[in-house]
Amino acid sequence: MTEDINHSDIDDIFENIWEALHEGVKNRFSDYHLFNLATRSNDHVECRTVVLRDVDKNKKIIIFHTNNLSNKINEIKKNKKVTALFYSKEEKVQLRIKGDANIYNNDKKCHNRWNLMSTQSKECYFQNIKPGTRIHAPADVHVDRHEELSPDFSVISIEIFSIDWLLLSSKGHKRLKFEKENNFKGYWIAP
Repeated sequence: MTEDINHSDIDDIFENIWEALHEGVKNRFSDYHLFNLATRSNDHVECRTVVLRDVDKNKKIIIFHTNNLSNKINEIKKNKKVTALFYSKEEKVQLRIKGDANIYNNDKKCHNRWNLMSTQSKECYFQNIKPGTRIHAPADVHVDRHEELSPDFSVISIEIFSIDWLLLSSKGHKRLKFEKENNFKGYWIAP
């Protein structure tokens, strides 16, 4: 987000949310590059950190990549409702984004994104042991490098239905909500 943002103008804040997310895709040092993803497992909520890989303001989606063998895939298959939590320490802004997660695996979308990735990033999808499996030591895990699309590579697209923006300030906290059902027209809510 820009430093000259008007924290009283709802439209300005909405535009700055998307600018910050776009910056998070391009800049690995941005506070918006990593986010926490919450999913629901059988008896509790799971949360993990993922990397923001793309955003589409027009379609209101955010995208990340994951291993198709990870537990989050099964959790999303059972319940596609997820929450993405971003926090900028610098700006003291929290974004809670709720939406429906869609899984893409071994399709054109995956092939296109795969071809844009570095060899190092691709390695994550060729390890010999499924993520989350109990092992004796880290050396048990090794990577067999390939250039072709890994069947374990998935793209997750979160179709946003609400954004909750919270500014923490010594001058008074401010909070806005943007909802798909309201065409993402923001309104103030108590912080």
